[in-house]
Amino acid sequence: MDIVNTYLWSAVQEKLNSITSTKDLLDEVERALQDLMDNYVLVDQELVANRHGMQLTPQVQRWHDKVQLHERQDTMNQLKVAYNNRGCLLGSCSLNLWANYKISQSLIKLYKEINNLKTEHDAFKEITETQPPRAVLEIATSVTLVGNTIKLNLEKVRGYLVDDDVSMVGIWGMGGVGKTTLLNEINNSLLGGDTNLGFKYVISLVVSKEPQFEKLQNEISKRLGLPSDSGKSDIFEFLKKKNFLLLLDDIWKRVDLPKDLGIPLPLRQSQNSENRGQRYKRKVIFTTRDDDVCAHMNAHKKIKVECLEGEEAWHLFKQFASEEIINSNVIIEQLARKVMKKCSGLPLALKVIGRATSNMKTPEEWRHMLRSLIKMDVRTVTGIEESLFHNLKVSYDNLAIDTLRQCFLCCAQWREGILIKVSDLIEHWIGCGLISDFGNMGEAFDEGYSLIAKLNEACLLEFFDIDERYVKLHDVIHNMALWIVFECGKKKNKCIVGASVNDLSQFLNWEAGNCEETELISYNGPFYGDSLPKFLSDQNIDEKGQVSVAATFPRYPNLKSLFMTGYCRCETREMMVINFYPHMPSLTHLNLLGAPITGLSKEIRFLVNLQYLNISLTSIRSLPPELEELKQLKYFFFRIPSFLTSEGKCVPIKADGLSALSRLPELQVLDLYGNTCLEAGDLRILMDRKRIKAISMDVESVEILRLLKDLPTWRINLENIHDMPTLQLCDLSYKRDGEGLMELHISDCGFEDLLINGSGVSLKQIKLSGLPKLKQISCPKEITRPTEAFRSGCFLKLTYVSISNCDSLRSLSWVLHLPCLCVLEVDKCLAMEELIDPAEMQQASSCLPNLQFLKIKQMPNLVSLCTCLLDFPVLSRLWLKFCPKLEQITRSTEAFPSGCFPKLTDVYISYCDLRSLSWVLHLPCLRILSVRNCSGMEGLIDLADQMQQASSGLPTFPRLQSLSISHMLNLLSLSTCSLDFPVLSMLTLKSCPKLKKIPFKSSIVNNKFEHVTVDKDLWESLEWEDTTIRSHLTKFLKAR
Repeated sequence: MDIVNTYLWSAVQEKLNSITSTKDLLDEVERALQDLMDNYVLVDQELVANRHGMQLTPQVQRWHDKVQLHERQDTMNQLKVAYNNRGCLLGSCSLNLWANYKISQSLIKLYKEINNLKTEHDAFKEITETQPPRAVLEIATSVTLVGNTIKLNLEKVRGYLVDDDVSMVGIWGMGGVGKTTLLNEINNSLLGGDTNLGFKYVISLVVSKEPQFEKLQNEISKRLGLPSDSGKSDIFEFLKKKNFLLLLDDIWKRVDLPKDLGIPLPLRQSQNSENRGQRYKRKVIFTTRDDDVCAHMNAHKKIKVECLEGEEAWHLFKQFASEEIINSNVIIEQLARKVMKKCSGLPLALKVIGRATSNMKTPEEWRHMLRSLIKMDVRTVTGIEESLFHNLKVSYDNLAIDTLRQCFLCCAQWREGILIKVSDLIEHWIGCGLISDFGNMGEAFDEGYSLIAKLNEACLLEFFDIDERYVKLHDVIHNMALWIVFECGKKKNKCIVGASVNDLSQFLNWEAGNCEETELISYNGPFYGDSLPKFLSDQNIDEKGQVSVAATFPRYPNLKSLFMTGYCRCETREMMVINFYPHMPSLTHLNLLGAPITGLSKEIRFLVNLQYLNISLTSIRSLPPELEELKQLKYFFFRIPSFLTSEGKCVPIKADGLSALSRLPELQVLDLYGNTCLEAGDLRILMDRKRIKAISMDVESVEILRLLKDLPTWRINLENIHDMPTLQLCDLSYKRDGEGLMELHISDCGFEDLLINGSGVSLKQIKLSGLPKLKQISCPKEITRPTEAFRSGCFLKLTYVSISNCDSLRSLSWVLHLPCLCVLEVDKCLAMEELIDPAEMQQASSCLPNLQFLKIKQMPNLVSLCTCLLDFPVLSRLWLKFCPKLEQITRSTEAFPSGCFPKLTDVYISYCDLRSLSWVLHLPCLRILSVRNCSGMEGLIDLADQMQQASSGLPTFPRLQSLSISHMLNLLSLSTCSLDFPVLSMLTLKSCPKLKKIPFKSSIVNNKFEHVTVDKDLWESLEWEDTTIRSHLTKFLKAR
């Protein structure tokens, strides 16, 4: 090496000796430095830039670090300046020989360094090498995150990424709700440094509805830096001892990770036995539109992505609309907010419609957009069909069977935004023939609930309330469903859907040819005057309210379904008998639920193809004899008829003419619940025909009651039966186990004992009211306690129990172990001191396992709910009202454990003698607390519990949003210690004359209140340790 260096130095020395002046030396060194930059440094950089996935070798990278090109250029510039400023000149020679000498020596040193660098670079055999894959590759996103929703979900996911017992996470929700955005943010949150949580590789893939696994394997191989011909086994071998996170977007069915992609299965820490000395971190996060996929993928945790609300939706909308235009005009801003609300918080809709409005500069353009959205005129709104509806329709197309698709489209017949009662929806499906293969109504509803669950899992239908009695369509999904009904917008006349009189008048202007195309008419809204018959017949209405039919051809010759439900806005004199039937000869499905009609005309006989007829909640007093000519009629519903008086009161009607129903040869479902019953002879005719599958009716005689055991009952209302001391549930349906009987209402009867026998396999609701002699609800002798009947598998579907005016009933122990009971209401049971008999309090951990709503009112002798502690694992709403002896929730001397009421969100207490509510202090989910007229309460939180709270360090009222305290005449304080209310936004204090302080900590000034409502005198008398709290609350004060 020394010989080489000596040779090189001699070559350099020879070059330097040929330079006769400092100026020549300066020029030579500058040329050498430029050559180093142009032919070495820049060439290497261009080489890397032109070779994707390549990088400089470590040796070459160290050489580049050592070059320090900019510093050498600075040195060169300094030497040039020094040369020009070195002293007086004689020609081109300086008289300052010392300056020349120093500059020359520096130039020689720099020249030697440059040549050494070139020589070192020339010795490299390879300049570049394959670049190792980075742990995380950034995914470009076009949306700025808005609000807390996605941030909270992101925090939740990152929590799962560090949880060793969570290795598979499913993110699900409807199409366009933001699942992909969340997944991309998860990926990008792991970029750089220590933020990747220990993952060696983060692999992101889009799977899609029709996955091409071979292509996905190639993407994985490329991401991992494996050879292009690598297969599943190569991927598996590479990853099996690596820490990795796999992000799968848009999966529609189960992906077998090892088989389909070559990915080792993610294992929880407790399962990771592959290498006891080395534990590998393998996790998978996927997105899907179907909750069912989460189950098939064995997701350990699930996150449902919901639509945006309020200001979050508004901020996202403005990202895509023109915020400058919106802010320029108050009217435009008001219209823009209305347009935004039509998106119902769906992020994809907010983006698409926001873009469509981005160049709208005038209020007129915005009004036109709003009208187009209301009328579902989607072709006038850029991007809705191709970017929104086609995207959402994939969920519809992916439904497993055509029946599911038809059931979904039926939901669009209800107007936008309306809550659909589950029972009404299932009955509608039955009437449309979508549920037909059933032996009794219990089986039919089982199938209906299954269909609803499938639609809910696919995010096409959502449950509304806690006991799942109502469902609804998201507004955008509703519009998409109508678009599909219109054959993707191609046949707008095929279906008429309206919800207002304006809609009816719009359709009245149609030409006859348009009406001929119509197969479905659906109207859900108020009825005014003669708007309904005018719309249906387009004929004159005489002074008696009769439609004059003189048309030479039917107005709607191809109409199959007429769905006219709503509520009456008519005076009694405006109700009428309508006669539009000749205009609809093809009609098979007629639903007039709640229509303002008093009768069916004899012309109903023209509907020879009619299979379903619903006239429930109408004012029809009598059925015409011609009804028996409807030989194809299978489903007849005539529930709870009533008459609206001039004073606005609904008076029940007992209709006559029902005997015609027994002569309908194809009748399968007969619903007369809340109506008069068929005569015994007519019931026997139906029984003999053996076609009837379900019957609902009122029963007011023992004779009819004794026939029930031979009938497929569905809903039964027993009234005014006083000569039977004992009622057996097994006698209320034609099968001894009660199969098919779903609802039982017993009122104003003299039963003393209700015998629970049979399995009650279909029973969902029980209402007992006005049974003053009822002393016990008992079991057969072979079952020693009522709770054993339920633990043995009986009444597994019972979700709703209401007990009222049962003055002799002392306990409700029989409800204790009902596995599906969601709602329990108890009212005016005078003898009851406790809900649950202490003798039945066994296996308390399984008591009321699914109870979500407990409502107790007007119980004058109720002392406590039970002697022992119950944890109420899923209770979300608790109402206690008019229980003047109720001093405590339980008589137990034990303190409430921290696990009690873990899901409780709403507490309403009034007219009770409770002494304190200390047990609410740390409830993790409590949102609403309302207390009024509890005269015995001096402090909301007991003093001993306040001391315990001060030492526990646990957060107080962590999610309480609304606190209302009123008419508490003896209330001295809420708490003597200051408490945290971190998210409180509504405060109401009324008629609390002795209250002097509100126990807020100073941090309350960070809360943004919607309102603070306090009596004026009370507000003036309150004492404040921190006046900034008063100043802050004053901003939101609505004094009374």
